[in-house]
Amino acid sequence: MTAWGTTWRPDLPPLSPLSLPASLAGTVRQVHEVSLEPGNRILLYSDGVVESRDEAGEEFGLERFTDYIIRSTAAGQSAPEALRLLIHAILEHRHNKLSDDATILMFEWQPPDP
Repeated sequence: MTAWGTTWRPDLPPLSPLSLPASLAGTVRQVHEVSLEPGNRILLYSDGVVESRDEAGEEFGLERFTDYIIRSTAAGQSAPEALRLLIHAILEHRHNKLSDDATILMFEWQPPDP
C-alpha cells in the first residue's frame, strides 16, 4: 500500500497536506509504503472538517477530530458507525450548515477469505 500525506505513524515524518502545491510545501514529496493488517483503517479528510467553526468562531479542530476517532475505535465501533457519528458531531458543531467543503473518507482493510 502506498500512502501520501500526513501520517500518525511515529516512525515516519509528517508531510505537507496533499492540497498544498509542491512549490509551497518546502519539502520534497515522499512516498511511504506500509503493510496493512486486517482491521487497519485509513482516514482521509479535507481541511473543511477540522477548520469548521461554530457561531463563536471555535474550530472543530484537529484535537477534537482525532480524539473522536480514537475514542470510537477504542469503543469497538465499526468503521461505518465511527464515521457516521463523527459526521453528525461535525454537523452538530456547525448546526447543520457547513461553510466549506467537508470531505471524509475511511477505508478499513479486510482481506478476502482464503
